[in-house]
Amino acid sequence: MRLIGLITTAALAALAVSVTVELVRALPDIRRYARMRAM
Repeated sequence: MRLIGLITTAALAALAVSVTVELVRALPDIRRYARMRAM
């Protein structure tokens, strides 16, 4: 049972890291888009 919990925790952590990385990568594009909309 403990192994399943460990695997689940590791999978959730990896998912959170990948989502964070994607957000950080998208930030400049979002800023550029917002600036274009503001003009």
